[in-house]
Amino acid sequence: MMKFIRDLFTGADGKTWAIGRIYSLPMLVSGLGLPIAALIQGQPIDFAALGVMYGGLGGGVMAMVWGTNPTEPKEPPHE
Repeated sequence: MMKFIRDLFTGADGKTWAIGRIYSLPMLVSGLGLPIAALIQGQPIDFAALGVMYGGLGGGVMAMVWGTNPTEPKEPPHE
């Protein structure tokens, strides 16, 4: 499980934590959980608004990941 988390949240070198991926996790989890919470409370879901929200959420997450991409190491360090 730790290898999966490390591979998910580190850069290409496998050691440096990708800060954009880590910071985007709360946005992603809260955005995916919002419709489920609305259904549990018995509130109707507007699918058009949900589509707009997911478009904005995806754009925000991608902006965070791509914005920090130039600062991350591209190749594994030579040991």
